[in-house]
Amino acid sequence: MKQFPNVEKRVLCFLISALGFLFWGCSSSNNVVPDSPHDVSDIDYSLVYIIHGDANYLYHQEEVQYNADKEALSNAIDIARNAASGEVFIFHQKPERKILWLFPKKDRRYYHFRNGKLVAEGKYSPKDGGFSKEIELYNSRSAQSNVRSMFFYFGHEIPTFSDQKYHSTEPELAFDTQIFGDDLSRFNSQFDLTVLSTCNNANPYLINELKHTTDFVVASPQNLHLSYLSLDQLKLLEQDQQTETKELALAIAKDSFEKLSSYLQTMVTVGVYDLTQTDGYSDELTSKYNLYLEDVFAKPLFTDNVDCSSIPSLQPLLDSTGVHIFFKPAAFGRKSTLTNHSGWGCKEKE
Repeated sequence: MKQFPNVEKRVLCFLISALGFLFWGCSSSNNVVPDSPHDVSDIDYSLVYIIHGDANYLYHQEEVQYNADKEALSNAIDIARNAASGEVFIFHQKPERKILWLFPKKDRRYYHFRNGKLVAEGKYSPKDGGFSKEIELYNSRSAQSNVRSMFFYFGHEIPTFSDQKYHSTEPELAFDTQIFGDDLSRFNSQFDLTVLSTCNNANPYLINELKHTTDFVVASPQNLHLSYLSLDQLKLLEQDQQTETKELALAIAKDSFEKLSSYLQTMVTVGVYDLTQTDGYSDELTSKYNLYLEDVFAKPLFTDNVDCSSIPSLQPLLDSTGVHIFFKPAAFGRKSTLTNHSGWGCKEKE
């Protein structure tokens, strides 16, 4: 047998190890509990979480450091374990790594709970900048689609347009409002409620984009602290099966508003949007808003929102029908004297 020099031996060992690691990293997802034949008679609702983690989600509160996506994941798992009559899917979009700088490693994770028990978990890689892989996993594993369904997204602001980099480790993948809306329609569920735990996404463009996909939206028209909205009120789904979706949406928004207001000195806004009612005027409002965006700057960056009522061209089209806003002004600064908010957020003129 030919004898390799020491350097060549080390290179060969490295390549063999790397290839072994590659095949391990690309192995198929695994079930952690044998998934018995679907008995869906005791499933009353379905919850879908997508938690974006491929960006900077570090924040501090009372001098303690937190990662917002990991906190959201922990809370989601707690809720899933207490969902005795529900089915819960949790997708954590962790940063994507590559083996030898070439081969993608399955870094994203999913968790599937049924009746409070973890029936499956696994690793996966994205197919695109949207939710194609999450949709595939959900549609193939979901027990049924004719129960009350709710969708929760935790992340940074969903961009209006796709020319902005959203995923830190996959900057080439496009993600924007239209992609978000289109992908929601591809789940095997018509969502009764969608919660956007993001900044600035209660804007005319995004709310209108969801009108054929969901009945109610909970979102913020302004900046939202990275500690996110609270979903503790989902306990109502277990306490009272007769709780209406609107009542649940208002409970989530009110609870989130009160918790954020208890420690934030900045403006706090959380809104509930009944899309069956906003549909009557949202097309015209969105059309005018798009003209406003073209006039101000071609494609807005991650700038803050202002109340749309402060924009003269939009003010006549604003309507409070179907909108319930919880609002607290900032404790200081030029916006501290504000006494109300329309519930609609629009990009601030640069």
